[in-house]
Formats: sequence, C-alpha cells, structure tokens
Amino acid sequence: MSHNESTPIISARRQRVAHRWSLNDEIVLVRSGAMVPISGSDMEYAFHPHPDFAYLSGKGIPEAVLAFDAKDQNWEIFGPRSSAADQVWHQPVDPIGLPLSELEDWLAERQGRQVLEVTSRTDLQAAIGEERVHKDELELAALRSAAETSWAGFEWVYKNVTAGMTEREIQVGMEAAFFKAGAVRTAYPSIVASGPNAAFLHYFYGQDDILNPATRTLNKGELLLIDAGGEYGGYASDVTRSMVVGEEPTDIQSFLWQVVLRAQELAIDRCRPGQEWREVHLDSARVIGQGLVELGLLRGNVEDLVASGAVALFYPHGLGHLIGLTVHDAGGFGTNREPSSHPQSMYLRTDRVLESGMITSVEPGVYFIDALLGNLEKRSQFEDEVNWKEVDLLRGFGGIRIEDDVHVTDSEPEVLSASIAKPMRIG
Repeated sequence: MSHNESTPIISARRQRVAHRWSLNDEIVLVRSGAMVPISGSDMEYAFHPHPDFAYLSGKGIPEAVLAFDAKDQNWEIFGPRSSAADQVWHQPVDPIGLPLSELEDWLAERQGRQVLEVTSRTDLQAAIGEERVHKDELELAALRSAAETSWAGFEWVYKNVTAGMTEREIQVGMEAAFFKAGAVRTAYPSIVASGPNAAFLHYFYGQDDILNPATRTLNKGELLLIDAGGEYGGYASDVTRSMVVGEEPTDIQSFLWQVVLRAQELAIDRCRPGQEWREVHLDSARVIGQGLVELGLLRGNVEDLVASGAVALFYPHGLGHLIGLTVHDAGGFGTNREPSSHPQSMYLRTDRVLESGMITSVEPGVYFIDALLGNLEKRSQFEDEVNWKEVDLLRGFGGIRIEDDVHVTDSEPEVLSASIAKPMRIG
C-alpha cells in the first residue's frame, strides 16, 4: 500500500513527470530542503520548500523526501516526525507519508539500483520545469487567490497613501492588507520606491544596510512605483503600479505613463499560444522607443534605436517572466535556447514560444537610471542617438513600470490581476 497521500491532480503531475523522465529502474529522490540556521543564533531563516518538491507533493514541510521507483512506477513520500521534546517549542509538523527514518531501509531494499538526486541532475529538473510551465486547475485557483490578496494591498495604497508618508509606512500598510486578505507571505521583497528610487529596478527596504535601513519620504507630485504581491498556497502574484501622488501629473509624467501603458496593452493582447515571446518583447521596446523619439529624448529610426541598444538605456529589462511556485518560475527558456546577445533582449527571463496554460508577467517600463545615463562610455557610444541635454534634465525622475499577471489560454488572455486599478494619480 502506498503512503504518498496524493490527490488526483498531484498524481497526474507525477505521472506526467515520470513519462518525461523515461527512466528504467532508477530511484529518484526529490527533497523539500532543510531549515537554514541563522549564523550566531539558535534561530532559522523562514523555510521555503524546493518548488519541485512542492509541485509533486503539494506539501511545504522541511526535511521531507519524495521518492520515485522507476521500476514499478511508484511514488513514496517520507516525512519527519516531531518528538515530544520538539513539541515543547514548536507545533508538530504534519506527519506526511512514511516516517523519514524508514527511507534508509526503503533504499536498502532497492540496493544496487542507481539513486538520482533531482537537485544534482539538470535533465531531471528541466523535465519537471516543462510540466510546471503549464498550470493545472489547482495551480490556477491558487494564482487567482494570490492576485486577490494583491488587490487588497493595492486598494489600501490607493485609499491611504499621501505625500509625506515614508516608503516604509506604505510598505507596512500594503503588506498588512495582503495578509488580512489571506496571503501567507509576500511573494518577494516588496518594492516601494518614491521619486528617484524608482530608477533602481529592484529597490527594497534594507537593501542598503539592514542594520541601518534608509527610507525616503514621498514628496507631492512625485512618482511612486510599487512592485509587490502576495503569495497564496505557495503561488506568487507579481503586480506593479506607478502613480503620481498628491498633484496632477506633469506633461512628461503623463506622456511616459501612457507610453508604458500602450506597450503593456499591446503585449498583453499578444499573450496567445504560438507567439514568440522575444518578438513580443521587442515590439514593446518599439512602442517605448517611439515614445522616446516623440518626446525628443532619442533621435532616429525606431528599429535602429532598438537594434543599437539606445532604447535599452531606458528599458533595460525583459518584458516579463513566468510565474508560479516562484515569482520567476521554472521553464522560462525553451529547449536548446541560448540567452540572446541582442542589446534589448539580453536580460530576458523568458525566451520561448508561448503555450496555453502559461502564466507570465507583462511589465514594460521606462527609467532614468544614473548608472546607465551617467556612463561616459555609453554617452559617447550613443552621442548621435540620445539627446543627452534633454535626458540630463530628467535624471532624478525615477521610473514608470506597469505590470500584470497574464494566463495564456486558447482564447483571450486572462489577466489575473485585472481587478487592480491603474490610476495615474492618487492622493
């Protein structure tokens, strides 16, 4: 009798993965991972199960092992048991499957057969990744619930944020709303970036010095970029909104916000099976490039400006990434795909043909990043294409990004985060 306690959906995932592995009589071990101690302390970091284990077990317990016997196509799960001493300090872990102490004997009964660890075999991980790319009904339910928790957080922002608040105050209020709506934790460190801080793509509290973290006060008329999301059932939500706080947007703020929105709407409409993601990304760059030309920041033909890397000075990241059990999920690169050397595409986190069942973020942006715009080599390289005099007037502007989570279906794209409003101004 099996003690793997799997649901029909989990069993179907395992069957599909086993088919992709196409093994003979090997044993495969998928480990959940261990608690990681904090140095110099008797405490441990928050536990995140290995996503492959979570996908194939539906559990998030440390020190657990899922074993697959290819000879009889049987899966068995082994989990730790809490001792009485453990339970003085901690609530007992869910006693899943067989006791972990029985794993050694289980392997001994299969002595002489090759034992493979998923974490040390790229081919085994890639096979699981290809299955994780296509979300089943259980995953879609969790992803939709994650998006609902994000809605609650952004609604709090729209109703409560005003000039004079600090980035940290905004983050705390927003995340409290995530948790009240059912999020177990945030899907990643929340980005709450005001004014010039929005030019750092992954700006978050405490990154500068965790012992002495800085937080900035939001000024009236500045842009506020928030990139954040709740996690539900292990599945991530990833949403970005950019807004001017406390005053009507300036002409430049309004123009660039609309350019980014146009690029996003075009890309969302292209989230359909058969679309080449790299080309969707490049099309979004063309929209942004055209906007920068119209604003007088770039000179020349848009196609040439994208090809040369001039547009990438203001839009340096990829259009989006797959989302699932991790916010940057497995399977982003198709089989035999190498990273692009194109200056506009070198930071793509997804580079493959879209397929039904994928969940992808769509997040174009425009930024004024000092590390790029103040680089003397780049200023010389793009002397003819960039109107540096006008660009320099906008250093300190920050950035604008608009992001949603999109489900690729056989019909119209489903925007999981569609209920989250996109105000250009709040407060």
